[in-house]
Amino acid sequence: MDGIPATQDNTDLLTAMIAGSGAAVVQTVVTYPFEYVKTTSQIANSSLLKTPYHIPTNSVRSLFVGCNGLALGNALKASSRFLIFNSMTKFMGTDNSKANAPRVVVAGLMTGFLETLWVIPVENVKTRMIENAMEKQGYRLPLPSYAGTTGEDGVEKPRLTKRPLESKPFNPRQKYIDYYRANPSTTFFRALKEIYETTGLSGFKRGSLITIFRQTMNSMVWFSTYNFLQQFIDPTRDSITDLELMGMGVASSCAVVAITQPIDVLKTRMQTKNYKPIYRDIMTLVVKTFMQEGVAKMWSGWLPRLMKVSCSSSITLVTYEMLQKGVNGLTDIKPFAAS
Repeated sequence: MDGIPATQDNTDLLTAMIAGSGAAVVQTVVTYPFEYVKTTSQIANSSLLKTPYHIPTNSVRSLFVGCNGLALGNALKASSRFLIFNSMTKFMGTDNSKANAPRVVVAGLMTGFLETLWVIPVENVKTRMIENAMEKQGYRLPLPSYAGTTGEDGVEKPRLTKRPLESKPFNPRQKYIDYYRANPSTTFFRALKEIYETTGLSGFKRGSLITIFRQTMNSMVWFSTYNFLQQFIDPTRDSITDLELMGMGVASSCAVVAITQPIDVLKTRMQTKNYKPIYRDIMTLVVKTFMQEGVAKMWSGWLPRLMKVSCSSSITLVTYEMLQKGVNGLTDIKPFAAS
């Protein structure tokens, strides 16, 4: 879990934004293979394919498809976090310009909500890039993205929707859908272009509500578990050791994954390009996933996500401290002060 900056930290805003953005990029790159494995396991639909999808092991580079977009989004999210949190605490401050504890909590919640808006578009791009990479590696559902009934080999396939095709109006984006189905994009800017040309701006906000819900649940579960364990071990925190603190963090991360993993699976599938023709809506998605692939599918990708969540905080904090000291050291240099 990413932390909100401490209110007693005397670091200036610009330094915090630079260090926070850099730490977010480092954390994203280091943990991205876990993100890639998690996403591919959630996208793979075993009920529609005779052979399961396997992650390629011939190149490490394939594990970083979509990393640049997510790193950019996390950098923007981290930098905006400090700016928004600073603005919110000042806005909610009392006459002596100090925000009390309840107002700091509210400011933190508002910051978490607003910074999530950065996550939604880049996660759609990341999911599209990973899905396209899977298609290039042989994963392809037996259904065109426009819900036809004939596969690429010309063989009639079972329809996944009961809606009559003849009643469906002509889609002006059909030529783009056909083109990108034959030429899936796996680079950031081409993926941006593909999403815009095939779905318009609405393609960048798929899964918005469920993403916000997931982020809210992540924070609520993590802090609730952490606070419960703290009260159970030592309410005063005077005798809690570093090892116990680490164990509390890992246990809180386990609780987050155990409780919110189904939400994460649904979010990923809602952001795939074949979501509409296959599932139509979230209720159909839940029923089909549960009935056709089993309840275990709702927790697919739990292990790589747990590994990522467990490592992220430590990597972010260590990198942030290093970058903060580096930026402070540079600001202390006076290049024109030499005699």
